[in-house]
Amino acid sequence: MAMVQPLRVLLAGGGTGGHIYPLLSLAAELRTRFPAAAVRFAGEAGRMEAELVAREGWDLTLLRLPPANAPAWRRVLAAPAYLAGYREAARLLADFRPDVVLGSGGQVCAPVLLAARRQGTARVILEPNAIPGRANRWLAAKAAPDLVGILIPMARDYFPGVRVEELGYPIRPEILRATREQSARELGLDPSRPTVLVFGGSLGSGRINEALVGLLPNLHEPWAKALQVLHLGGRVNARTIASEAVSNLSVAYHYRDYLHEMELALAAADLVVGRAGAMSLAELTARGLPAVLVPFPGAADDHQRHNAAWMAAAGGAVVVPDSELTPARLGQELAALLTEPSRLAAMAASSLALGKPAAASSIVERMVELAARGG
Repeated sequence: MAMVQPLRVLLAGGGTGGHIYPLLSLAAELRTRFPAAAVRFAGEAGRMEAELVAREGWDLTLLRLPPANAPAWRRVLAAPAYLAGYREAARLLADFRPDVVLGSGGQVCAPVLLAARRQGTARVILEPNAIPGRANRWLAAKAAPDLVGILIPMARDYFPGVRVEELGYPIRPEILRATREQSARELGLDPSRPTVLVFGGSLGSGRINEALVGLLPNLHEPWAKALQVLHLGGRVNARTIASEAVSNLSVAYHYRDYLHEMELALAAADLVVGRAGAMSLAELTARGLPAVLVPFPGAADDHQRHNAAWMAAAGGAVVVPDSELTPARLGQELAALLTEPSRLAAMAASSLALGKPAAASSIVERMVELAARGG
């Protein structure tokens, strides 16, 4: 199969870290495998991709689009702005001339992928959730992608008539490179102690924080005294909640609002308590980490519940509904797992079996194939 040289790739997505970080992982993979490749990002003006992509030094074009969360009537009135965004995307494709366009999510993908279809450029969509987002479902019909890459098999049913492959979701290479010993020491942890990582995303989860804070002062059992907890409370009001739990504890407790180097936390952990976002599950399974998952009930189409069910059905996680997460329930789940090392080890093996640590490489290979044959 002929290889297009130099390869030209346009990566579209934004609005959330879950859309941007996978693109950064793909860009890093492309740079490693094809140093001569031209890679450009397309994002939305005023969103977090402007900072994250620029920090990594990649070329970025920002499209001006109306707010994604506007009421339906406002979106109708904003039709001229959407049309202008499409024209910006069309000019970008005409100027950059990519061989393949990939979208990871966020409303910027719509004008970019629609323009790519009109110009006959190969198109790929990534969908990591068990229930695909409505935008990706709509784009699968309107942008006619050459390939949809998924993480969770259940998502396949939402893309009839489209080529779908279980390629996984790209994770940062640092997630796999980090070692327990070094990571624990960098975080001020004891690498010889069982470690539970508790987090609810970058903003944190009030429900998870409150359950942990309520539990910690009541943990006095021998298994708990051997434990250390790394709590990433989030950037929103977490310190006020967490400060109640930091004195007179039997458990070694380490608190941070936020940790940019999540690879350190994951490498140091034996068990994770957290939400069930697709990016988190891709990272947990790539490292083979067992989990107590508390799906966020406000997720679109309740997709986190279905994400969590996928990992639990394989034996890699237990699921606690958000409404049932109390300090007592969290204590029960932790005790059941941490007092049975063989069960925890089996869950870790099941988690690892689900993981696709080479997702970035697999996706890049498919992109190269599409580019080589012109879509």
